[in-house]
Amino acid sequence: MSTFKIEGGFSGLAASTRVRLARNLKGYPYRGLTARQYKEIADKIWNALQTAPAIAADFTMTEIRPRSAEGAVLVEKHLISPELAQSGGWLIASKDGGVAIMVGEEDHMRLQVIGSGLCPKECMAEARRLAALIEGQVPMDFNETLGYLTACPSNLGTGLRASIMLHLPLLGGAGRMQDVIAAAGRQGFTVRGAYGEGSKAVGGFYQLSNQVTLGMSEDAIVEQLVTLATDVIGQEKQLREQLRSQNETALADRTCRAAGILQTARLIETGEAVECLSNVLIGLQMGYLAGVSPTEVCALEQAIRPAVLGGAPAERDKKRAALLREMAKKLEIKES
Repeated sequence: MSTFKIEGGFSGLAASTRVRLARNLKGYPYRGLTARQYKEIADKIWNALQTAPAIAADFTMTEIRPRSAEGAVLVEKHLISPELAQSGGWLIASKDGGVAIMVGEEDHMRLQVIGSGLCPKECMAEARRLAALIEGQVPMDFNETLGYLTACPSNLGTGLRASIMLHLPLLGGAGRMQDVIAAAGRQGFTVRGAYGEGSKAVGGFYQLSNQVTLGMSEDAIVEQLVTLATDVIGQEKQLREQLRSQNETALADRTCRAAGILQTARLIETGEAVECLSNVLIGLQMGYLAGVSPTEVCALEQAIRPAVLGGAPAERDKKRAALLREMAKKLEIKES
């Protein structure tokens, strides 16, 4: 399970934050690159990192083979995109998984920084630091009027995609997410499932991210994202308090029952496990459960994914249950 160096607030309601910068190297075509050219680009980025030995010591470079089992694991850990797993390329990543540089996706380089909780400003600062180190050694395509040039116009300008993984099970369950999605869209943001466009929001996990990259500064995008995320989190918290006031026994039962399942299950499928973890997060935030941090629960949600566990379905269900029992035995059920 990853424990990221960068940590922010609203732990459990904001599961994680990701900041990603898209860049393209001068002297290379944007489309139709050969495997050799992608390797050259990866080597240039790697060598740029080596100019700062203290930073470089924390990184490794790995080839991602097309449609490989390793690629599927990295997708579930949010270290690479499904597109890179499909086509293949290179990954330069920190040992804790907090920084990942993809080579060979839609753009030559996509540098991402991930943190726990609500921390886009801190992630942005780290992304800038690493981008400056690389760009100091490797020239990137940049236009004084348009900004950073990208393969897709939707990334033109800052090349920035900033996103926050929000845990909003009650808003989703109450049918309120369409209002959230509409409000986000009016401000230039989008709301998707945890694994991006087209994915489902299992367990009430949603990804809030910016759509606009041109005509706004990086700081303005990040500031607006924080404001919007804080507002949505406030709506979720308000709904939880309403449910507490209307039927606290049912809410406590929902969370404590989930804890009981995780403490005793010997076989458990992914969907049921994520739903139980979702309810445990509610219990921790509402004070019905204690003994485990929301950050640990959010990290476990990734660790129990099928590709990460590996093996046949029945064996995965057994491994998953064992991992969950190990965490759940630390849970304390509070009297409400």
